[in-house]
Amino acid sequence: MSNEKTLRGTMLTVTRRYAAGIDVGEDAVRLAVVSRRLRANAAVCIEHLESVALPSGAVIDGDFVDRAPVVAALREAFGRLPENGAWRSLRCAMSLPASATLTTQVPLARLIDGHEPLVSSIGGDPRGMLEPAVLAEAERAAGIERGALAVDWSVQTREDGEAQVAIAATARRHVEARVETAAEAGIALSAIDGEPAAALRAMRHAGAVELDADARFLVCWLESTGLHGWLVGPRGVENEVRYPAPEHRSIADALHELAGQEAPLDCIYVGGQIELMAHAGLPLPVLGKSFGCAALPFEAAPYCNGATEIQAAHRHSPRFAAAFGLALREVLQ
Repeated sequence: MSNEKTLRGTMLTVTRRYAAGIDVGEDAVRLAVVSRRLRANAAVCIEHLESVALPSGAVIDGDFVDRAPVVAALREAFGRLPENGAWRSLRCAMSLPASATLTTQVPLARLIDGHEPLVSSIGGDPRGMLEPAVLAEAERAAGIERGALAVDWSVQTREDGEAQVAIAATARRHVEARVETAAEAGIALSAIDGEPAAALRAMRHAGAVELDADARFLVCWLESTGLHGWLVGPRGVENEVRYPAPEHRSIADALHELAGQEAPLDCIYVGGQIELMAHAGLPLPVLGKSFGCAALPFEAAPYCNGATEIQAAHRHSPRFAAAFGLALREVLQ
């Protein structure tokens, strides 16, 4: 019987890809396990959701102040997973909060002379000319010497033909703390990704599944430091906003500027600490009414596909958007 279970798990691993998204917040560790068949346009399924509370002060502003409870929470969350051979080869991605990450976009022309056309066309750095300039820009923007930074970057071409270099940087100690803490819990990380980026990925997936291909919708991720908002349209992410910011009087002002006047919105998805919207005087029903469309909290429930063991509170919690988005990155690669 044991051999049969092992064989079944091996076959499942061959035909499906499994991944875990680990969102470590100040209040809890949230885990999402996601699977997807290895074929084109296969649906994504949420297999398991877990949440383990953390004591106050264990994690502050992205710092693992006390690693022991984080390690214990990770072990407890993974210890609740079914003993299934297919789940033993999980690709695991862990979150990094926005407060610990600097993101910026710089015109390619500012970083390198225009005699390297291949950079913008293929999005790489074939002669190693761009990376030193990227590291210098990250060092300048973060105010931390490059040796203490972990930097990721990519070249993106806008619709007007101008190339931009997207840079994400964080203190190397944040990356090392996550890799080491996960290792103490017996987990090997395959990726570390920002919470807002993961939440955006999750809610864009929801929009792609639930809305028409030409839909325009807002994605909002709320955390203790404020709002991250994006306008998503047929061409992808068309605009983004952060709040609080000096140029915006309120969250409503920021979101109306984000949406623009070009066309009505089809939907607004909100994830994270959505109670902050009500605290700001803009609960979801009011938000939807002000834009003339549905304003919905992110929910994992539509993607659980009959996984009955998942708690109802987790299925409907908008705080699982980041964990889902982290796992989604790994099964789609």
